[in-house]
Amino acid sequence: MSLKQTIVALDQMSLDEIDLFLSRPENTLPTVKIGLELFVKYGADLVHKIHRDYKKKIFLDLKLHDIPITVERAIHSLKNLPIDFLTIHISGGEEMLKAALKEARLSIPECKILGVSFLTSLEDADLEKIFGITNTKEAFTRLFNIADTSGIDGVICSPHEISLVKKHYPRLLAITPGIRFRDEIDNQKTQDQKRVASPKDAINSGADFVVIGRSLTKAQNLEERLKELAN
Repeated sequence: MSLKQTIVALDQMSLDEIDLFLSRPENTLPTVKIGLELFVKYGADLVHKIHRDYKKKIFLDLKLHDIPITVERAIHSLKNLPIDFLTIHISGGEEMLKAALKEARLSIPECKILGVSFLTSLEDADLEKIFGITNTKEAFTRLFNIADTSGIDGVICSPHEISLVKKHYPRLLAITPGIRFRDEIDNQKTQDQKRVASPKDAINSGADFVVIGRSLTKAQNLEERLKELAN
């Protein structure tokens, strides 16, 4: 796989830790993910700083989910931010997705809108308990169909649903969190992620991008981990 297909998540990091990580000479990863916690804490200034100082593409992972007009106005407030990806929840419905996409094309025209399906921290038992879902394939298909019909650019899904997206909705980008290196999976070091896969397996399944956090930001040997990704 290519390093261009890797998005590194800066979750649970301080500003000093972010600067230290992004300043490392071996860190050639082109795209970073700024999640809700960091954005609430540091706001647009952090987006501008990373884009300006480190020339990184920005994945802004806000997972917006509200009535259409609220999501539309929230996206308008991001006007002219240098972001390449923005997440919203597919379960907000087709009207919300279309409102979000329409505003994004005006306010952040270079940004791709990605729909979140079900969080990768949830497993089948959670989906049944929370939503009454017993047929997960059918539930994911319904969400992906809404995403496709709305016209948004792609979806966020676990490695387990990539083939479903690519088979039925090939237009959609598939961006996959829940990625751990093979040795981490074998040693059950997957933290709060339930539906996981290795980077290579995810890309081979058809993922366009993979999202990796602590496996890179806390890596004892970042250079070796990057070599694993490039092979």
